[in-house]
Amino acid sequence: MGKRFFKSFRQMHWRLTCSYMLISILAWLLVELLLLAALGWGLHASRSFLLTSALKSNANVVGSLLAGSQGPDRTALTLWLKQQQRTVDRVFSYTGIYAVVDPQGRVIVSTGTGNPPPLQGTLLSAQLSNQAAGLLQTYLDSRDPFETITHNSPSTGVFALIPIEATDKQAAGVLVFQANDLDIRASLWLGIGVTILLPASVVIVLCVGAAGAVFGAVTSRPLIRRFGTLADAADHWSRGDFTTLVQDPGEDEIGRLTRRLNHMAEQLQHLVQVRQEQAAVDERGRMARDLHDSIKQQLFALYMQTSGAKALLLQGKEGAVIRLEQAEELLGQVQDDLSNLIHELRPAMLEGKRFPQALREQIEQWTERTEIEAVFQVQGMRPIPLQLEEALYRLTQEALSNVARHSQASNVCIQLIFQPDRTMLEIADNGHGCNVSNKIGKGVGLLSMSERLLPFGGEVRYQSKPEQGFVVTAIVPDEGQKDDKA
Repeated sequence: MGKRFFKSFRQMHWRLTCSYMLISILAWLLVELLLLAALGWGLHASRSFLLTSALKSNANVVGSLLAGSQGPDRTALTLWLKQQQRTVDRVFSYTGIYAVVDPQGRVIVSTGTGNPPPLQGTLLSAQLSNQAAGLLQTYLDSRDPFETITHNSPSTGVFALIPIEATDKQAAGVLVFQANDLDIRASLWLGIGVTILLPASVVIVLCVGAAGAVFGAVTSRPLIRRFGTLADAADHWSRGDFTTLVQDPGEDEIGRLTRRLNHMAEQLQHLVQVRQEQAAVDERGRMARDLHDSIKQQLFALYMQTSGAKALLLQGKEGAVIRLEQAEELLGQVQDDLSNLIHELRPAMLEGKRFPQALREQIEQWTERTEIEAVFQVQGMRPIPLQLEEALYRLTQEALSNVARHSQASNVCIQLIFQPDRTMLEIADNGHGCNVSNKIGKGVGLLSMSERLLPFGGEVRYQSKPEQGFVVTAIVPDEGQKDDKA
């Protein structure tokens, strides 16, 4: 009986031991699956960050290839860029392009996956979406060219800008990466799964499961909680809420990663605030220029008409009614322009008209109000962006207002010239002129004219000498017009 009891006890103990081992293995596998899921979520949420970090770590090694005495070494750069592409392709699946551009945004070398790469020597911004092109241009114009920027949105996909420094610590170029449908390859997930699950399962079997199951349950619970916290924070960041930070005082790899992610979120929050503030400043400046170049000038013309009508009435002369009718017409234009400014529309005079026609009508109305002879000439013809039409229209309005108020001219010549590579507008009067160096920078009018052409890469030149008239020349290159259309 004792033997049978001992035998039964051993059988029961074996069954219990096997049950404990099986439960321990299953529990550990479950813990590892949860860890793998949390890790997968974290990798998926931060895939663009991880990709940018990998590209950035290799960007500085090619600075000398860009800043060589004979110019960029395109052959070596192409080999390096394709090596980066192969490295990324082993980890990620996507369709996109790589390009190394110079500080002016022209492509030096490029390659692509699923998309044709941009041609060498072309402006990369012309081949990107509006938002991506704007981000690239803003980055190139930035005063801090050593900052890496990653942008992720439905319209741009993952869009990364990584500076390439030369040996003298100057920005020699920018590595641009743009990808759609970026995801981690299934083979990498399988490798992670095999690496994590298989060794751990062997260890658990060899270590007689129960102790391993207890240890695994105790040690994995904090990890799951920490990864869950990171996943929650990543979910907030993906929705644009960068105020959520993870409190993890740990000194291990997860703690260090958490602090780096918190620092990244703070930087992104600061960048968003700066962009919002800059957008508000730009909008206020634009509205100030529009009000100055439209309503203020029309009110001045209205004042001249009403003053002339008053003088005629006091002198008992005819013509006051015509002046008042012109004043009434100006009031209508003021009302139309105010409505257009409120609704951010084009000027009322441009609606439904070709640009030269609208410009001619503006000049004719100005001549009627000021009794100053004006000649308008057009050379060539081709379409230009609507925004550029408005800028040139307002510039002409401001220049003619200055002629009426300051020049004492009797004749003005306006020329609109369409050339294959640029658009020119010249307003020249025969007034008493001035010393240009004493005028530039002191008046809102001249400053607003120059500011209106900045988005198009254009410039305004002023030429004058005392008693020799005043000439305003606006020049907009074809490149600036194409960028605006894009």
